[in-house]
Amino acid sequence: MDKNLGFGNLDSVSITILVDNYANLIVESSDSIKYFKDKPLLAEHGFSALIHIPDSGINILWDAGISNIALMENISRLGINPKTIQKIALSHGHGDHYSAITDFLRSMELESEPKEWDEPFTSRDILNWKSEKYVPLIVHPAAFRERWWTKDDGTKVGPLPIPPRIEWESLGAKIVLSSEPYSLVSGCWTTGYVPRRSFEKSGRPTNLLYRDGDDFFHDDLDEDQAIVINIKQKGLVVLSGCAHAGIINTIKRAREISGIDQVYAVLGGFHLARSNEKEIQQTISVFKELNPKILIPCHCTGFQAMCAIAQHLPDQFHHGVVGATYMF
Repeated sequence: MDKNLGFGNLDSVSITILVDNYANLIVESSDSIKYFKDKPLLAEHGFSALIHIPDSGINILWDAGISNIALMENISRLGINPKTIQKIALSHGHGDHYSAITDFLRSMELESEPKEWDEPFTSRDILNWKSEKYVPLIVHPAAFRERWWTKDDGTKVGPLPIPPRIEWESLGAKIVLSSEPYSLVSGCWTTGYVPRRSFEKSGRPTNLLYRDGDDFFHDDLDEDQAIVINIKQKGLVVLSGCAHAGIINTIKRAREISGIDQVYAVLGGFHLARSNEKEIQQTISVFKELNPKILIPCHCTGFQAMCAIAQHLPDQFHHGVVGATYMF
């Protein structure tokens, strides 16, 4: 990305965890973290977050969990109206991140009722009218690949479920395909493709394939991306989904596309649940070098890695839980 295009910055942002593996009603709030304790919330093996940008009043849904239950139930209990969401972004094409998008779109009631038209009108007039009802859904094109997996003996199994693009479009989503960084608003971008340059391996599958015609190729989850937000006087907030590309690679990509070195906060899935002790310690070493003020591991980070981060970086560590709102 050409940094001369201008990444932008924001005065502040709040991020509310809508779906995560963990729920907790007895944690105490602080000036910068508000925990929702009015009603119990549902936890599941999935992730979703709501990004609220006070500067513009924009609300962005990031991912949608593994079922059609937790997200929809949690936003109801949190008092969030789906119709207040202006944009949706998807981290990657795994079911624990996109499954509730269909029901969420349906709840937005974006389908247009037939309209009486005064003559004359053009096809552009019709498209402009329809566009007022659309919600942009930003996703890397590789998320829609037809995926397979291989057994140890080489037997192929598939095809696996993929995000239902046609269904989403029928419900009012305008699919925006971007493999490059994409500006959600000034100061808040997707990373696009994250180059795999570091030591990180645990998030990268070895037995997944995707099919293109009659040919099969190794699937490295090229679509894996994160959201990067530049906060004035603080630095970058990096919000991952699963960080299959590696959370360190993701942070480096965030710094690269923004031109900002200071990392203020990192939250989301770090995908260290299947990593070994060496990779966890290497990750922590880089965290210490980057010295973010806040670390909030969620979802696929794994218990062992969370404990290690809490032990080695106790001042920065906060446990990610459903209903927590982090204000940056």
